[in-house]
Amino acid sequence: MAFIAHGSDAAAHPKITTAQLQQALDVVANVLARQKKPFLDDEEERLAMIVLRVSQNLNQATGSIRRFFNETDIIRWTDYTEHSHNNEAYYRVSSWMRLMMTLYFMAPSMQPTLLPLVTKYFQKMGYLDWVMGLSRPRRNLPAHHRYPSCHMTDCHYY
Repeated sequence: MAFIAHGSDAAAHPKITTAQLQQALDVVANVLARQKKPFLDDEEERLAMIVLRVSQNLNQATGSIRRFFNETDIIRWTDYTEHSHNNEAYYRVSSWMRLMMTLYFMAPSMQPTLLPLVTKYFQKMGYLDWVMGLSRPRRNLPAHHRYPSCHMTDCHYY
């Protein structure tokens, strides 16, 4: 995981190649694909910083960031749809949303790309209907998401 720890530094280096920048994006997507439990220590934000640095590097291929978002979003939602009652699939799609939300606030230039993807997350999870009073969230969420009275110390995480 040394690349993750220093990935944003590497992606910001002026001599990094276009191929290496693509590899950095591939590593981020792969980390999300292999996630089996909730991340600790703001790992989503660290991953987001890699994407941010790639987007700021002059050597990045045109369209690579937009392609990364669109392809990763399709993969994350396909995984979640096929395994919707699997906590691991939920962790992956939730981390993906958190990564996108981080970038939404850290990189305003990405907002036009990210807003539809983040909105889709809230729509698919039923939160937009819930906020409007139309229904409860549709997913069988972990207890700490379903019940505001359930705190981290009261719930079990595996």
